[in-house]
Amino acid sequence: MTANTKWNARRRRAIQSVFQTDISQPTPHSTPSIRFPEQGQPFGGPLAQTPQKGVDAQFLLSPENNQHAAQQTRFDRSWHVVTSRIALPNSVTAEDSFGSLPSSQNVDDEAFRDALRDVLDPATRLPLAAHTDDILAWHTQQIRLHFVSHVLPLLAVCDGYSDQTQTLLGSIRTLEAAHRQYLFGLRLILRAMEEEDAELAMMKFQRDLHALVGNSMSNALMDALKLALGQLMKMVLGVSTTEHVPKHEKVDIPPVKADKARRELHQLVESLSKVGFGGEKFQILFAELLDGIMIAYIWETFAGVWEPNDDLKIRSRIAGRIRVQPKCIRELLDWVENQYARLAVEVTSRLGAGIRVSWSDVSKWKEIAIGRLAALRIDELFDIVISWPDSEGGIDDLRYAITTPQRRLQLTDAFSATLQKRLLHAGRSTLDILRTYISMIRTFHKLDHSRVLLDRVAYSLQLYLCTREDTVRIIVTGLLANREEVNTEARNTKLVELVELLLQDSNQYQNERQDEDFDDLDWTPAPVDAGSNYRRRKSEDVIGTLISALGSPEVFIKEFQSIIGERLLSEQTGFKQEVGVLDLLKKRFGESSLQACDVMIKDIQDSARLDGVIHRGAVNHPDKVNRDWTIHARILSRLYWPEVGEERFLLPTNVTEMQKMYETIFEHLKPSRKIKWLNHLGQATVELELEDRTITEQVRTYEAAVINAFSEENSSTWTFDDLYMKIEMDEDLLTAALELWEKKHVLRRLPDNSYVVIERLSDAEQPSSLQPAQPSTAAVDMAPSTPRKAKLGISEKEKEKRQVYWQFIVGMLTNSSPAMPLGQISMMMKMLIPDGFPWSNEELQEFLGEKIADGELEIVGGKYKLVKK
Repeated sequence: MTANTKWNARRRRAIQSVFQTDISQPTPHSTPSIRFPEQGQPFGGPLAQTPQKGVDAQFLLSPENNQHAAQQTRFDRSWHVVTSRIALPNSVTAEDSFGSLPSSQNVDDEAFRDALRDVLDPATRLPLAAHTDDILAWHTQQIRLHFVSHVLPLLAVCDGYSDQTQTLLGSIRTLEAAHRQYLFGLRLILRAMEEEDAELAMMKFQRDLHALVGNSMSNALMDALKLALGQLMKMVLGVSTTEHVPKHEKVDIPPVKADKARRELHQLVESLSKVGFGGEKFQILFAELLDGIMIAYIWETFAGVWEPNDDLKIRSRIAGRIRVQPKCIRELLDWVENQYARLAVEVTSRLGAGIRVSWSDVSKWKEIAIGRLAALRIDELFDIVISWPDSEGGIDDLRYAITTPQRRLQLTDAFSATLQKRLLHAGRSTLDILRTYISMIRTFHKLDHSRVLLDRVAYSLQLYLCTREDTVRIIVTGLLANREEVNTEARNTKLVELVELLLQDSNQYQNERQDEDFDDLDWTPAPVDAGSNYRRRKSEDVIGTLISALGSPEVFIKEFQSIIGERLLSEQTGFKQEVGVLDLLKKRFGESSLQACDVMIKDIQDSARLDGVIHRGAVNHPDKVNRDWTIHARILSRLYWPEVGEERFLLPTNVTEMQKMYETIFEHLKPSRKIKWLNHLGQATVELELEDRTITEQVRTYEAAVINAFSEENSSTWTFDDLYMKIEMDEDLLTAALELWEKKHVLRRLPDNSYVVIERLSDAEQPSSLQPAQPSTAAVDMAPSTPRKAKLGISEKEKEKRQVYWQFIVGMLTNSSPAMPLGQISMMMKMLIPDGFPWSNEELQEFLGEKIADGELEIVGGKYKLVKK
């Protein structure tokens, strides 16, 4: 109590000791000359109103009115006694905020209690008093006026603090002081009431007061409350209080610190509830904080945690058909039940708003938490796919959580968008895309055995793979790789995973029945979101899925024949790997589909035996065969080998003579067959003796024919045109051969476009003295090292194919779209042609260029169109 307050109390007691009263008595109703309040208007206090002008409520007391006047006067005096005691201070001082509460001695006298009973129950104690009022309503009204006039300005001052903690604490202290003043008068009134009536009156008063305070919460106060409450809740629930937490770094909060935060949170909520801040706004804020903390906890605790659940399979066998929760799911549900729900119960029980947390609420929170974890795993699904099989735990979480068609649709839509953004673009190689596709097949098979989800997300990837020219070749090369290359650097250039997958999937594919297994006890119906052409598969079947992405098996078989043909024609001695892969593919595609490959392998094996017979036969003709006769041939069955084209050029005379002798002996052994030499596919061993060195190289036949021309007498220098006329070789092959010998430092190109033999390496290191200052305008443009496919010597079969391709292109430009770019035409051809489309984009572009030259096509804006005729 301050000095001013004490002085006021002493002065009030002195006046009361002189005048023997503690109030000024109101004018009695019997006084004829004093204006009396109107009907229904109380005497004095905040609710009193000035009577209307011109209305003088005067009446002369008669004997029959004496009792009425006496009781009315008594009520008015009692009203004045009570209201003067419980009246709130009309000013605010910096020292005591709203002033100190009166002492109990000033309010505990018998006169006050008697006056309070008159005011509370005038119908019984003063039945003849015509003008009465409700003291509780009067007290509530003065509280509203006092709150608006004095409390709100102080709260506005608190809102201006720079520190949000001070804003919250200052507001709470201000409201606590006001709350004490308001409850003081109310408790005085409730003393004289029955217990049940007092409880009802207290509940109504608190409800009105809390509504008044709750609707007065400013934005600054809400921000301060959100900060303080959020910090404490995060500490209690084990969530980091910092803004940004690094991924995979879970913040561990000590139990002592968490318990302290829990106690502070309880105190804060009790204080807020006591002063009226526990209403609807606080409840909404608390729910929003709980929701955000759940999201933050899931992200901090489970993001990137994909370790395999080693005990999941064991527990699944024991549980039978009951769904077994993965590790992350169990930990999350335990946190929701024992931490999250516990905090909600502790806070809501202290609000006193009749809110109760039921077990159904906890079950809903668990469902929400599982959904949030599923959303996290959906965002991480691409990384989970890339990290497979080390990320099996993440798939277990998704498999448990993704149970509704809506969540399945959310997963496929989100993953398809991620594929377009992170994989299906020019910056990723075909090898990376195929390797990711294999992981997708295995991952989604683990997630959904029905393969419905995989079919949804893989369609765009399959279309994109059709636009890559090297897709089929990479798949076939991976199948033909050695098992020893799986863990070597060959992974950087080959899809070596297919070797082991082929061994695993072939047996599964062979044993898998195409029809539904009606005797399968584990049979389940098709998913509700499955398509009309849905067919269940029991195994992953990675190889089959990859091949189906190419459009048709014929495309794969055709490319497999081409690649295995290249290998059979190489210097490779054994073909055990090729034969083994062929046997495995027969189980998948059947014997008839790969019959041509069997014939190709048989041709190579028979060629080795037949070549030996021919060489032994040549020994019997020493007069026709030179002693250095070392020609060997591989005899191919024309109808079963891929089309290889034909490049014609002149061979050295001695080689031609050996070929004729070889033909004679072969025709003697095989009278019904004839040999057609494919010189451009042959190989030769060349030994060059120069002045300072000897070079031995194994090269192509056309490369050997070019260098042989320089070995003739007086022929150490040749021009490009002279070589072209002498050997009659295609320009592309001739250019490629000359470039090869230049790289081997055997030939050197002079400024006049002639080529000379480098006898000494020192000559190659010295610049030519004939080098002009300016580039020669007569120089021949250098062609790329890889020769183009020859346009000459096209077989009738190839002409028929080109005509068929042209008919497809005309049909597409007529019926589908009037103009198409090169990539779209190539993709459509690969999808529509039953036997596959073996051309690359360059070969297709060259073919379309021929049609433009013939006047059949035109190109406008990078798109090909038919010429209107």
